[in-house]
Amino acid sequence: MATTPADTTPADTTPAKKASSADSTGTDRVSLVVINDVQLVVEGLVKMLEPHSRRIEIVGAEIGEIEPIPADVALVDAFGHPNAGVDRVAEACELGCFSHVVLYTWKLSPAMAVEAIENGASGILSKSASAPELVEGILSIARGERVVHDFPVHVWSPNWIETSDASLTARELELLALVATGLTNAEISRAMFLAESSVKTYLKRVYRKLGISSRAQAVMRAVELGIAGPGATDSASA
Repeated sequence: MATTPADTTPADTTPAKKASSADSTGTDRVSLVVINDVQLVVEGLVKMLEPHSRRIEIVGAEIGEIEPIPADVALVDAFGHPNAGVDRVAEACELGCFSHVVLYTWKLSPAMAVEAIENGASGILSKSASAPELVEGILSIARGERVVHDFPVHVWSPNWIETSDASLTARELELLALVATGLTNAEISRAMFLAESSVKTYLKRVYRKLGISSRAQAVMRAVELGIAGPGATDSASA
């Protein structure tokens, strides 16, 4: 990230450009837009980064359609998106208003990581990262570095949708992931912008496809698919 040489003239009060501004500690402050379709995820990320506001300035928290808000970095959360969120990365890059677009995900195969980079991602950050690690990753990417976090082999399966008992839609996979986090139907309805009755309908459909009949069994299937449980504990933060 380009920096503006310091001006030693005391009377100069011209504000620095956003991309090269610095806080009182001398650390570059990066403008960030958080992007995801789920309000719960977006608000969780914003809350997670709040203690680091002197280094990361959140200028937008986008739910659903991506708005062209100029920013140093766009953090695209892949949660609930097919194709590992790669299409959303390409969509954000096409807007041309973000200096860097970063994919933020809890599971990614090597092939999908390559595809994300080919579609314009400046970096790929893992949900296993702590808040300070996430901030450091964002700052490094804003400086022009390529940051790609490691994803242990046990947290992903390249054919995880196709090898399930039945083909689940992206929406059904999103719901299964939320069930696995322990959310109630009411909480899921708010996160997915669905009526609670619709959540129940989705659940029945998922149960039928997976050949299960209870929430406990749904969590177990989520574990088997790599969405939750011991195999995903170290890589899921939202």
